[in-house]
Amino acid sequence: MGFFSKEHSAIAMTPRHMQELLELHCEVECVEGNVVEFSWQEMDLILVYDIAADRMRIMTPIALVEDIEDHQLQKAMEANFHSALDARYAQSDGMLWSLFVHPLSSLSDDLLISAIKQVAMAKLTFGGDYSSGLADFS
Repeated sequence: MGFFSKEHSAIAMTPRHMQELLELHCEVECVEGNVVEFSWQEMDLILVYDIAADRMRIMTPIALVEDIEDHQLQKAMEANFHSALDARYAQSDGMLWSLFVHPLSSLSDDLLISAIKQVAMAKLTFGGDYSSGLADFS
């Protein structure tokens, strides 16, 4: 017998359940395939999932990389180690993003809600505290 018995095993997160949670806590704007655009406290965010890869991400754009000063990018990278915690600053296609990436199947309801808040806070604190809103890990 494994560590968890059948009675205590976690139920895998599903795209439908994620969408239901978003509908409870956020304003869902658009659902198209594996992408859900939503807002939380007037901030636009995006949920993308891939069932085959067992991955999901929540993200929001911060600014064009060309508009960001070098010291701000350096501070963002340091924050990834100390104060962004589960959220991260990342760069793709000329844009700086705040994002959270996690295996889909093991994502809990509470962690999904926490991820939304952390991604939003990392965006809001960019250029200042560079924090996900949780305690520092330094």
